[in-house]
Amino acid sequence: MLSAMTKISWFDSPTTVDEGLANADRARAAGLHRYWNPQISATDPMVVLGIVGREIPEIGLGTSVVAMQTTYPQNLAAQARTINQVSGGRFTLGLGASHKLAMEGAFGIPWNKPYTHMVEYLDALLPLLSDQQVSTTGEFVTHHVSLDVPGPTPDVMLAALGPKMLKLAADRTSGTITWMTGPKTIASHIRPGMSPDSWIASGVPVWITDDPESARKRGGEGLAIYGQLHSYRAMLDREGMAGPADMILAGDIATVRAGLDAYKEAGCNEIALNVLGSGDDLEGAWELVESMGGEI
Repeated sequence: MLSAMTKISWFDSPTTVDEGLANADRARAAGLHRYWNPQISATDPMVVLGIVGREIPEIGLGTSVVAMQTTYPQNLAAQARTINQVSGGRFTLGLGASHKLAMEGAFGIPWNKPYTHMVEYLDALLPLLSDQQVSTTGEFVTHHVSLDVPGPTPDVMLAALGPKMLKLAADRTSGTITWMTGPKTIASHIRPGMSPDSWIASGVPVWITDDPESARKRGGEGLAIYGQLHSYRAMLDREGMAGPADMILAGDIATVRAGLDAYKEAGCNEIALNVLGSGDDLEGAWELVESMGGEI
């Protein structure tokens, strides 16, 4: 069943470990549900979250997300179990299939049957996360290996937007992590594609500002790539948005809070705030979350 309350989390892309520690600790003090890190061009999320898990108590930890093509299931399972060991079971492995533009354009990795690849990846990964051994042979993933990393089994969530991947997330993981997906689309497409007890964590760009028009313009420039990636473009079209800039919840605290309420009403269990801006605008975001007590 859906939670009566929607949890609030902090999405962070720290450029230093110390920055990550400071933000995770402030998120913990604010009562936030989870501290998410992405796999992008900043610090390595698995390293940062391992250190945060050791140093900062209580708050949940998660990757949003790691691309399956970038590492073997055995390596990722060992990393995930290690983070879960040092954090006392607070780690969630957010996993995705990335995008054709990124995989082929940036890394020269063929983009071929991402759904089948993900199924086979989970065939290897999930047993390694739980029983720590697997024997599976597939078109993309073959693993006959084992691990020895004591501790609890990490949770897993998928970055899923299409119908087949949503069903896979519902059938084999705890739920899905969305991005560039608005409340109308979550209510009409994402939630119906999941099982009733599946967890939906939605990444939402927010900017606390007294000049929302300028903020959307500036923020949209940094987010422009998401309008060019097929899966996100499809979600923007479903929402009726011209581009990523339109997805930014920009305005004063009351305006942004009202926008977050729409995500709750759409069926989100968790909202991960991707905070834009700096200085007073950033402090405004902290003021917002600290006033909410970690949920709405």
